[in-house]
Amino acid sequence: MSNWSRATAISSLLSFLAIAGCSQEAEQPQPPRAVRVVEIDPQNAPLAAAQGSGRIEARSTASVGFLVAGRLTERPVNVGTSVAAGDLIARIDPTDFQNKVVAAQAQVSAAQATVDQASPQESRLKKLLEDGFATRQQYEAALQALQGAQAQLNGASANLKLADDQLKYTQLLAPTDGVVTATAADVGQVVAAGQTVVELAQHGERDAVFAIAPQHVAYAQIGMPVKVWLQDKPSETTAGTLREVAPNADPVTGTYQVKVSLPDAPADMRLGAIVVGHAEVEGGLMVRVPSTALLQTGSEPQVWVVSQPAGEVAKRAVTVLRYEADGVIISDGLEKGDLVVTAGVNSLTDGQKVTVQKAAAQ
Repeated sequence: MSNWSRATAISSLLSFLAIAGCSQEAEQPQPPRAVRVVEIDPQNAPLAAAQGSGRIEARSTASVGFLVAGRLTERPVNVGTSVAAGDLIARIDPTDFQNKVVAAQAQVSAAQATVDQASPQESRLKKLLEDGFATRQQYEAALQALQGAQAQLNGASANLKLADDQLKYTQLLAPTDGVVTATAADVGQVVAAGQTVVELAQHGERDAVFAIAPQHVAYAQIGMPVKVWLQDKPSETTAGTLREVAPNADPVTGTYQVKVSLPDAPADMRLGAIVVGHAEVEGGLMVRVPSTALLQTGSEPQVWVVSQPAGEVAKRAVTVLRYEADGVIISDGLEKGDLVVTAGVNSLTDGQKVTVQKAAAQ
């Protein structure tokens, strides 16, 4: 073999060995990547919870006013006055209504006199007709006069009854036991029929009234329990029941009004007192993970789960119940003991080997 051929063979051999060495280096597996994980430990948690402040109000409130118009001459009650059914709340000037009663009585007297005159005439002509000394036409005229007089008497009597009622209406009486919460007319003011003079809160059950945000109203169910306590005295608590949810939002605040029945409200929960209410909707077993664990690259939320003992990561779809400031609440997709990666989730690949650094269980 010539020197040139020998040199060529040696060069080729060296090149082969170099390529083989590079291939061996390239095929060496990368070391497992260290990742931070949390161990899943589902806990019973509410599906939703809401807390807010409200006011104590009477279950039933009546706007009380006169049935007739007039000038207010007396109003012996003020805000905070307790009244019993039938107590005087206000009075308007009765002079005009007394005059109407006198006029109606005069009309009744005149109508009664006409009846008293027509009745004997009808009886006399009826007897004469039977004896053949009066004509049918004469009797019918007398009968018609009597019937007309009786009709006038009935109308006058009805007018007298109406005048008597209107005179009674000049006194505004409490329709039920309660306490005056507001006044809307003062002495000397001319009030119209039906105009509110006072607001009367009936004694009995009280309600706690709250305004809740739109995201919570979907969970509000009639009959659900609500814990209520005084804002300035948290130890004073009572159990309530949600009894009413407004169908429409307030046009200004966008909130929904709800009323909570308080059948056993303590005495300190007076009308107008500021209270705090707390309600929860039962949810079941749920998991909280850091928001950094969530992978949003697919069509649905996913997390990386580390398989044991292989130490490989794999994507798993999860159901997110809600997002919170300090994490994500997951209702389905994870089991007790799962190891979920919480950092660097966008740089992992399926099947990648990892070593775990555990954080506190979630």
